[in-house]
Formats: sequence, C-alpha cells, structure tokens
Amino acid sequence: MTRNAELSSLYPGAVANIVHVTLKDGRTLTKRVDYPLGNAKNPVSDVEVERKFLHLVTPALGRDHSAKILDQAWSLDQQSGVHHLMKSLKMG
Repeated sequence: MTRNAELSSLYPGAVANIVHVTLKDGRTLTKRVDYPLGNAKNPVSDVEVERKFLHLVTPALGRDHSAKILDQAWSLDQQSGVHHLMKSLKMG
C-alpha cells in the first residue's frame, strides 16, 4: 500500500483508491474507485443490502428466520419501537 498524493488531495470529497492486481500470466489489472460502494455518491440499493444480509445471516439463522428479521427491519418506520426486531435477533 502506498499513499497517492492526487487521491489524498480529493479527501474528504472522495474516498479514492486505486488497486493494481498482477495475474500469474504477468498481466496487471488496475481499477480506480473514487466513491466506494456504500458511499453517499455511490449508494447501495435495497436489493443489494438484502442480498448481502441474507448471504451473511441465512447460514446461521436459516432462511425463514432471516426473512422475518429483514421484514421487521424494513418496517421499523411502522412499528412503535424496536423490541420485536431485537427479540428476533436473539440467537439460540
């Protein structure tokens, strides 16, 4: 990892990074990202959030339980509190 003065000068307006990957065949792939996924200027969609949540949680809690948590989280604005969500997060 090395500091890049050009990219550093963009902060805090951007959180820029450049990654170089050298493949076994000698080719080098380079990608620059000024706004990483999840940044306000590169937001994550609801579908992407759900997909990541289910990918991470389903192996531990099962599909139905994970879906229930997701439904409760998306409907928090309609609930009187977070107690139902917190109860469903309890493992074991």
